[in-house]
This record gives sequence, structure tokens and C-alpha cells, in this order.
Amino acid sequence: MTIWKSLRAFGCASLAICGLGAEAATASTLNDICGECRFEKVVTCGQFLEGINFDKNGAAWAVSLFSGDIIKVVDGKCVTKAKTGGHPNGARFHKDGRLFITDNARGILTYNTDTGAMTVIADKVDGKAFIANDLVFDEAGGIYVTLANNSNFIDRIGRVAYFAPGSDKAQIIADNLPYPNGVALTPDGKFVNIGLYGAKTIMTMPSVSNAQSKRGPYVLAHTDGGIGPDGMTMDSDGRLYWAEFFAGAVGIADTDGFVLGYLRLPAGAGRWTTNLTIHDGHLYVTEADKGEIWRVAVTVKPQP
Repeated sequence: MTIWKSLRAFGCASLAICGLGAEAATASTLNDICGECRFEKVVTCGQFLEGINFDKNGAAWAVSLFSGDIIKVVDGKCVTKAKTGGHPNGARFHKDGRLFITDNARGILTYNTDTGAMTVIADKVDGKAFIANDLVFDEAGGIYVTLANNSNFIDRIGRVAYFAPGSDKAQIIADNLPYPNGVALTPDGKFVNIGLYGAKTIMTMPSVSNAQSKRGPYVLAHTDGGIGPDGMTMDSDGRLYWAEFFAGAVGIADTDGFVLGYLRLPAGAGRWTTNLTIHDGHLYVTEADKGEIWRVAVTVKPQP
């Protein structure tokens, strides 16, 4: 088999895409992304914060793992808008405006920020309760959810599930994992990145819509510092960002999986970096020990 046929077998449309030849993209640097990369504090909530993201009006929302609070930042203050009745540790806004929440005691919830209505949309997988960690939507509205299930480096019982649009039935796409945590789709929707918190590893695998890909699951990057990768996001150019828990830092990898480096929160900030998102020219990060939201100006844009 020629090298070209071999590359095509693994889904590479060109030598450049596979990282070979003169056309291969040059890796970015942290300076390209955020200049001096100076963080500024946005607000202090004083709770174990997770799930930072923004609604269609540009307001920041987060959740509190221990108190169960759903929090909105209003006029520079954290306002509790509702409680899940459990322990939320992931949240994303759907394009229809609802806030979807992964709650490790209640499953997957939706919260209507206008009416206050809260609904459980899935609380069992294979007839059993599950411990949900984080989620991300695909273009069709399906949901990828990491199921940590109290797994760790030794007890690899974590899973990743996919819920088709409008369905409460899970399709398990990966199992036997050491605490799957953050999850992010590539901008083209063809691959899903999964942070394996229990092994300081980020795995990538074909998405449900790209199941025919010959490129099976593999390790995209290894992380440094702290305990492991927590929440994740990507930018429109395909760089991956993750909160490295207990390191007080955000890691960034380029499209080839090379780690460009880490953005460290300032001295005196907490080390429990949990989640992050890109919005309106800034990368926002939640820190759970002191219950703070930080941000740093960036040149990159969020994935569509």
C-alpha cells in the first residue's frame, strides 16, 4: 500500500492534515493566543464552581457542586437562581436557550432560565443510575456525556455515553475508562476529545456521526501538574483547552496534540481549576477552592 493510500485509510485528506510535508500547519504559541496572558478576577462566589458558560444575552452562568446552586453573574455579583437538588458539575447552553446540567446525583437536567422550570431528561443507563460529569452537544443536538462512576486509575469503570436528540436512551461509545471528565467535540464534529482525569491523559475517538472512520481511539495528549484534566473546550481553529485540576492552570494543545503550554492563575489564586469557556474575546475559568471566576484576553474564537 502506498503512503497516500495509507493516509487516506486513516481519514487524512492531505499530507498537511496528517502533519506531514511542507504544507503542515505551524504550531501556535501561547503568545499568539493571549499575548502576556495576564488573568484578571471577574467575581468571587465563594462556592465550588463548575460549568462556566454564557447565555444568548451574554450573561455568565455557573453551577456549584456541593450546594447544588445554579448561579448567574448579575452586575458583578453571583446570584443563585435555582437549586438542582443534587450535585451539578457540568453545564452547557443548548441552542434553544435551555441550560443542560450534568448532576452526579440526579443525571441530566434542563433548566429554563426564563421560567425556572427544571426537568430530568435522563437518569439511568442500562436501567441503572449513573454519575454524570460533563457534557457537550453535537450539531444535531445530541449529547455526549462523561460518566465518571467513581472510577479512578485502578478502578476503570468510567464510561462515555451519547444521547441522540430528544432521546433518554444512552448509547455507550467508550467504557473501562479512568474517570472520564471533560469532553469537547472538534469543530468539524468528527472527533470527540475526552479528558481521562484518572490518568492525566486526553483521549480522542471518532464521533457517532463519524463512526466509519478507520482512525480508532488514541491518546491525543498527556497532561502535566495537578491531578488531571477537568473541563475542556476547543477554539474555532481546533486547539484544545483544559482546566488542570489542583494545578491552578489551563493547558492548551494544538491540532496535532502538541502541548503548547499552561496558563497559570496569579499567585494567591486557588489551584482547583475546574472548567472553562471562550466568550467575547476572553477565556473564562472557574476555580473551585476559593469559588472564583477568572478570565484572560485571547485572540482566538470559540468553536461554532
